[in-house]
Amino acid sequence: MAYKFYGWKTADVRDSRGLTPRNYYDILSDIWSADTCAPRMRERWSEKNRALGQCSITAFLMQDLYGGKVCGIPMDDGNYHCFNVVGEGTPNVRLFDLTSEQFGDVQLDYSACQEQFREAHFSKAEKKRRYEILRAELMKNLPVIQPVTMAHSAQYGEIYAAAFSGEPWNDSWRTKDAEIHVREILDSKQSYGLEYLIKGEIVGFILGTSMLFHYGRVFEINDLAVLPEYQGRGIAGILLERCRREMKRRGIAGMNLITSGRGFLPQFYERVGFQREDKVILMGMEL
Repeated sequence: MAYKFYGWKTADVRDSRGLTPRNYYDILSDIWSADTCAPRMRERWSEKNRALGQCSITAFLMQDLYGGKVCGIPMDDGNYHCFNVVGEGTPNVRLFDLTSEQFGDVQLDYSACQEQFREAHFSKAEKKRRYEILRAELMKNLPVIQPVTMAHSAQYGEIYAAAFSGEPWNDSWRTKDAEIHVREILDSKQSYGLEYLIKGEIVGFILGTSMLFHYGRVFEINDLAVLPEYQGRGIAGILLERCRREMKRRGIAGMNLITSGRGFLPQFYERVGFQREDKVILMGMEL
């Protein structure tokens, strides 16, 4: 999935919730409004250019989440266009500008910038008020990640059937069978999983079971599924990271999974830390 803001390809830093700037862009794009737009630009704000006049309050909001600096590009009217720099002075420096799309095809010079400070910006009461409005709306619209429950097995079945009917699997799952599949895993005493909700709707989940081996307990990821219309937003990666943290906290020795050898999935799992196992092979027998 391609994004419209500058620096989106490398905007992979995660906050304490496991969310990246791309995830926050998805949320903010729905809540930027005329009320949070800078007063001098409010007459030009529209649904087609929601990022207009949102730069400084958005950049300081991202600074709350990721730290780093807020920098500003001098503009012709004497104001600054603000953006974020995280990890400056390290190999993992990240520069991103969530509101750059307001300028259309105009190319901004991110080398000609000055550090910006919230004390100076928020000395304007109206700007501090707009920041507080945007922050409150963001908090209300944050995704919820919580443990899976048998009560939601029907929703998990729908998500599983929809996700695995597409690439690269192209499996012909019936929703009823997918629900039974999920319920059988949930029935295990060693099962664990998380569901991902956006505005109260479950859009993805991860589910697996742990098993004891001679070298320790291992968590097997049985299911990781996201509704097709929500794929490409980093949800699977967030679920994996939250699951990894919990397994580490529990003292689990490792995590493993079986995935398709075709398409994008091997590269996806390698990117988030999984490695191909050379010592084992998957074998099967038709009956």
